[in-house]
Amino acid sequence: MYFPIQTLQILKVGVVLGLLLSFPMASLGMTKAITTPPPVSGHELSIQSITPADVFARVQLLGKELDDIRFEMGKPKSREVGLLVEEATPHEVFFQAKTLNQKVALLVTELTEESALLGIEEDPGEIRPFHVWKMIDTSLHRILSLKQQLGLHLTNSEGLADVGTTPTQVFFIIGLANMQLNHLLMHQFSPKDVAEQVSLGIKYTAHLLRQFPTAPAPAPLPSLERGRKSWNSYDHLIDCYMVLGRIARASNIQMLNLAPQNLDRPDIQPNDVYDLATLVISELAYLHAHLPHTPPPQPVSLHGPILPSHVYQQVGGLLAQRQVLQTQVQSHPEWLQ
Repeated sequence: MYFPIQTLQILKVGVVLGLLLSFPMASLGMTKAITTPPPVSGHELSIQSITPADVFARVQLLGKELDDIRFEMGKPKSREVGLLVEEATPHEVFFQAKTLNQKVALLVTELTEESALLGIEEDPGEIRPFHVWKMIDTSLHRILSLKQQLGLHLTNSEGLADVGTTPTQVFFIIGLANMQLNHLLMHQFSPKDVAEQVSLGIKYTAHLLRQFPTAPAPAPLPSLERGRKSWNSYDHLIDCYMVLGRIARASNIQMLNLAPQNLDRPDIQPNDVYDLATLVISELAYLHAHLPHTPPPQPVSLHGPILPSHVYQQVGGLLAQRQVLQTQVQSHPEWLQ
């Protein structure tokens, strides 16, 4: 059996039309490819040109786009009080940007059921504003794509930031974006999430203590104290960070300073404790990176019910470890050399 040429052509047209009609309208070119704008400052995308002001402006733009999604989700604005810090360093700002990128990926997955692959990217050896800008721009691209899928086609414009913007100001505004994302995520960070971060911190500290042959064996966790709240662990983590700062100074390593926090203690939630715990982990990872040929510990998975009291117990163990490490470092300040 055969068909005339004309009949075959008609069949081809019918098949093509059928395929087009079976796909969403996006297949007809209704959805344009998402691109992010260049820096509003006009600076070229290079390690030499991008400044903290460029990063600040990009985070502000990301915040505007997040607010559009927040409005559509019917969620409240987060409080305008982030973690107060002084003298933030590039590696701390970069880690804040990585945490933001991970939360954006979670939000995309929750709202679209599409996995936003993060990939495995090694941290640059010498972090510059350019690296932070690229990380924030990746988050912006994901948010713009998400807005398009939600039918939110209006975008915002990027405004110039003060040329004197400091890394500390960038750290703070990224922290505010992280807090807003906490409110947008359907899966809120739980005591279990916090406990896993703190457990990872304990493993990091154990690796660091192995550099000192005279260090005592790890002590067991302190006794469980029932009825502890999230703000108890938050305050305890601040104590941990203060000890870590003294360790860094004794080791001739620059690290940001935590300013006095003015949060109302009853308002502190596991999300806040999680964000502070990730900052502590970032500093430990930075210290650990100075050890030659020492791979970092693997993430921790905990099983069973985890309550705020268990988190407080874990943080107590971490604090005790830090104090032992501080004693060792004070006796051997050249340990990282």
